[in-house]
Order: sequence, then C-alpha cells, then structure tokens
Amino acid sequence: MADQDIKPPEAERIFVKAFDVASAFDLPAARKLLEEEFQVKVLHNNPLLVQFNAARMIGVFDYGSVVFFDGEFADRREFIDKLKKFAHRENKAYSEDDFVLNLASRARKPDGTDELVVREFNRDIALVVGTVLSRSVSVEYYEKLVADALAQLEQPISFLQSTGKIPHTQRELTKRAGFALAVEQELAYTLSVFDDPDIIWDGGKPIEELYRNLKREFDLEDRIKVIQQKVSIISRSSTFVISRIEGQRSQILEWIIILLIILEIFLVILGKM
Repeated sequence: MADQDIKPPEAERIFVKAFDVASAFDLPAARKLLEEEFQVKVLHNNPLLVQFNAARMIGVFDYGSVVFFDGEFADRREFIDKLKKFAHRENKAYSEDDFVLNLASRARKPDGTDELVVREFNRDIALVVGTVLSRSVSVEYYEKLVADALAQLEQPISFLQSTGKIPHTQRELTKRAGFALAVEQELAYTLSVFDDPDIIWDGGKPIEELYRNLKREFDLEDRIKVIQQKVSIISRSSTFVISRIEGQRSQILEWIIILLIILEIFLVILGKM
C-alpha cells in the first residue's frame, strides 16, 4: 500500500467544525472574553484565532462564523453561547460543515471536501482551513436566504404574469420586496470581506497553493457567482413589484380625484336645481 494511502491513527486526526452564527462579530470584545475566561493564546487578531493547546484552536470571523479545531460538542455550544453576546443579528438557524485534518509525514492535495492530509498543524494551516470553511458555511447561509427571498417573490410575479394583477395586499408585497432588498444589501457587505486573506501572501507558496486548492474544492467562487445572479434577479423583481405597487397607488389616487370632481359637479348641479 502506498504511503499516501495510509490513514493516520485517530490520535493524529484533528476534527474541524464550522458554524455560521450571525451576520457579524465584534472581534475585540470576543478576544477579551476568551483571554479572560479561558486563558487562551492569541495567534491572530482578524480573523481572531486562539489556541488552547497544540491541537485545539478556535477561529472567530468578523462576518459571523466560528470554526472549532478538535472541540467537543458541549464545548462548541458553550463557546457559541458566550460569543453570541458580541454578535450582530444572530441567525435563526446555523449553517454548519465538518472537515478533518490528518497529520502525516507526507502531505498531499485534498481529494475532496471532507479531509486533508498535512505534515503539521500550525497557525497558518488553521487560518487557511478556517477561512475557507467559515466562508463556505457563510455562503451556505446566504444560499438558503436567497432561495427564501426568491420564493417570496415567485408567486406574486407568476400571478402577475398570468393575470396582470398583484395577488396580495400592497403592504405584504412591500414587505416581501423589502426583505429581498435587505438580503441583497447584507450579501454585498459580506462578500466584500471575501478577498484573499493576508496569510496566503505571508505564508509562502505552499500556503497559497493550499488555499487555492481548498477554495476550488469547496466551489466558493462558483457558488458566490450563482448567489450574485440570483440576487440580481431578486433586485430586478423587487424593483418591478414596488413600481407596480406605486403605479396601482397612483391609479387609485387618480380615480379618487376623478370621483371627487364628479361629486363636486353633482353637488353644484343639485345646488342650482
């Protein structure tokens, strides 16, 4: 059996778990909490990467994701509960993903999105894996959010196309369009921080290659492009629905004015009679 096919023993495996918790984290406040309560060693400030021991770290990202390296389930929930006080708009449902780091004397490129073999586990590896995995769960959250936003607009647009009428109250449709536009705005902010991290320039060619490989394996660029295309559809549909609602309101006002004029003429005629 080839050396690269030998699976490292369980003791040499580091389990990674990522959660998308909120739209943003206050990293300085989170750092202060972790330092005071858990006596951790801070390895990096943004993203916030703290270390408990040689194989246990936690990464906190300013766009609302948390990545645990070799943390137990109970510990994860405990840390998330503590970090939530520094979160902006906590998600109703968390997106999550798993990954495994296998430590071996011979590194190789990842075969898929489930695991990776590396020679050692250090700060740079944690930053690269944590960055890609945290972005993946963040994108997954927005994939669900954008799908919900499209579903909010699909029925009224379809009904309008077939009947020429808007099927719901103006207030309800305005709320739906507003929700879709809010998704567009929040997504634009989140994606703005998805540039290549500094670590790929500071860590040398191996770190850059690892980042590129993981990014490709998780299909981050393609997934983001699909989301952006859907958001563009949402934006156009929302604008159309809002303009249609405004047009209906203007038409109603015009009829009210016409009726008032007719009523005034009728009253004048009655007065002369």
